[in-house]
Amino acid sequence: MAVLHTHLFGDPSGDPLLAVHGITAHGGRFRRLATEALPQRRTVAPDLRGHGRSTPDGPWNVSQLVADLVDTSDAAGIGGPVDVVGHSYGGVIALALLAAHPDRVRRLVLLDPALLLAQATAQEAAAAAIADAGWGSVAEALAARQASNAPEAADAVAADLDEHLQLGADGRYRLRCHGPAVVTGWGEMTAPLPAKVVSRPTLLVAATGAPFVTPDVVAGLRGLLGDALEVVEIACGHMLYWERFDETAAVVASFLPA
Repeated sequence: MAVLHTHLFGDPSGDPLLAVHGITAHGGRFRRLATEALPQRRTVAPDLRGHGRSTPDGPWNVSQLVADLVDTSDAAGIGGPVDVVGHSYGGVIALALLAAHPDRVRRLVLLDPALLLAQATAQEAAAAAIADAGWGSVAEALAARQASNAPEAADAVAADLDEHLQLGADGRYRLRCHGPAVVTGWGEMTAPLPAKVVSRPTLLVAATGAPFVTPDVVAGLRGLLGDALEVVEIACGHMLYWERFDETAAVVASFLPA
């Protein structure tokens, strides 16, 4: 049994919500969405295995991450069914949770999920993770991270680094995540969609400025979920809850009413 380090937001007595972050991230990234868009909910946002303050130990594959979510949900007293939000790689894991444990999922929100990732994209990202030399200072890390996001995300990037940047034994700063877990995750994103899922109301929020939600992804999810799938597009990059917080929050809150 593996109970993950977990961030808790919102009303402790509220309707529970399980939030699953993406690759190289941590559960704390859901803080603003949980506290401003869904304050009446009890949001449980774990750090995935190999990320944040959870165990770095493997295995790091999706089936293990799903098992970790089950253990962590049980420990938090939210066995299900509950609403689940997943961003990026978290969307891959959330869909796998639905496939393996449909009794635990009431509704699903997929925020720009990294499904059916192209092999070349995954290999390039995994190679970059292996070669990660980090940054020589906090200022260097901040400049690099802000440059890779839209200007609207500058404050969010700074706040995120306050929580998620760590100094390594080599004197370099890196995000608080374990390299082997990151490399494994990029490979897992190339996997096919589940062969079958029990249909649940699902909101797919696609960031039109990012390459992840392709027509094949939409068609594949439509084939799995049928009319239960609702698709919304937001004109922004992959970090939609940073770049277009108000729009993203409104869409999610409308789909997951109190």
